[in-house]
Amino acid sequence: MSRVVPLAAALLALLVLAPSAFAEAGLWDGTKGVQHLHFATAPIVVKPGQNSIDNVVIPAAQKPKVDGYIVRARPDLTYLDGTVPPVDVIHLHHGVWLNASGSSPASPAGSVQPIFFGGEEKTVFRIPKGYGYAYKKSDMWILNEMIHNNTPNRTKVRLVWDLDFIPKTAPIAKQVTPVLPLWMDVRRGWGYPVFDVAQRSGGADGQFTFPDEEPTNPYGDGNRQNEFSMPYDATIVAAVGHLHPGGLRDDIDVARPGVAGGASKLIFRSEAKYYDPAGPVSWDVSLTASKPKWRVAVKAGDVLAIHATYDARQSSWYENMGIVLLFAVPHQTTGPDPFATTVDPRGELTHGHLAENDHHGGKTAVYPDPRKAKAGAAATEVKIKDFQFVPGDLGLLYDKDQIPTVPQGQSLAFVNQDDPNVEWHSITTCRAPCNRQTGISYPLANGLGGRGGVQFDSGQLGFGPAGASPAANRLTWETPSDLQQGTYTYFCRIHPFMRGAFRVQ
Repeated sequence: MSRVVPLAAALLALLVLAPSAFAEAGLWDGTKGVQHLHFATAPIVVKPGQNSIDNVVIPAAQKPKVDGYIVRARPDLTYLDGTVPPVDVIHLHHGVWLNASGSSPASPAGSVQPIFFGGEEKTVFRIPKGYGYAYKKSDMWILNEMIHNNTPNRTKVRLVWDLDFIPKTAPIAKQVTPVLPLWMDVRRGWGYPVFDVAQRSGGADGQFTFPDEEPTNPYGDGNRQNEFSMPYDATIVAAVGHLHPGGLRDDIDVARPGVAGGASKLIFRSEAKYYDPAGPVSWDVSLTASKPKWRVAVKAGDVLAIHATYDARQSSWYENMGIVLLFAVPHQTTGPDPFATTVDPRGELTHGHLAENDHHGGKTAVYPDPRKAKAGAAATEVKIKDFQFVPGDLGLLYDKDQIPTVPQGQSLAFVNQDDPNVEWHSITTCRAPCNRQTGISYPLANGLGGRGGVQFDSGQLGFGPAGASPAANRLTWETPSDLQQGTYTYFCRIHPFMRGAFRVQ
């Protein structure tokens, strides 16, 4: 696969395995003439600890061989033997399949079409019966992928995707009306479209909605990235959402200029169902997609807006996304008008709990309790090397029952000495003792949960394309100088097995 310069495209996220237990009446499933195609990338080398974004040009062998219509997609990530890795080991942060030969008025960046996407919630991309995404074999596809390795071990994986496909020459192709994808994103146009949610922020309900409850103006230049004005009348026939752990829902509403009172109407909600016993804290989640018979008619000039809501009670959440991909039929208004009749925004799940999300962690202690450790020598700097915090790594307390100390009123500096282009690390507060087994829901960025708790986060120390990667583009960070006396525990949220502590005295 040839590689291209990283796109300044909004990224992200989801789709896969829909268990047969979920009925799909109103979809193309089981229709005679629909082909079931399977594609896979060549082996992808996953470097130790990587969290980087890359773009690959998809060769002809990894696409349908004839023109036609895509009506369903389910991407995933597997080892070379076909097994799906546990999410707390390797996971697909996101994959976005882009048609560089097409265009969309709501393109995330430039003249490309987002076709479908996949992330760890693995919602299945579905277009209802009677509609399909028009594909040409001459189309140039680009895959924007972000594979996250939670471990310091090198491995190889493939991105795979199954397509339900109708060749243009098939008799049933005459029944297909083409749809156009519309990308809705709270940070549309950003290369890495993310926002942070601080623990205990938002409203009294313990929820934080972006951009509505962002304390500072997120759109200072006046460009409301979460909004899109329809250039023509259209009927929206399908919708799929994407969230990160902690996410509760994506909402799409529509406002119509000139309507009395200026009230907007909620037309779609992608809602999260968590299977994790701890609640909304991990990738052990499903999101609802639009029901097969859901339709919404919009008019030229209507303003669509997306809002993403996260839980803020249990943890802070960093680098979150809120994305919905809509599929619309331009210049057709056969669906209900939301300003004339009520549209049911509720969707349905496309899968249940997935086995790769079984390891939640947090049950047993695997490191000593740093609060009980003896105070060691005063430290001014912690080196991050070979996936350890030195001094202060909890794994080293077995050999030396001491943690570094910091005089009150001073800061402690951290410097990443691992590969700055691949092995990015964070210093993120977790509730003491933060010493239990790593899993998809442990540890959390929940420093505010303890007595006298403090929450801080360094960002990802490393270098990447400006504006198009998670990297902070620096290697050093210092703790706040106003910390009160006590023991502080932290972890790397990119490699959560990495834990550390220091004591202010």
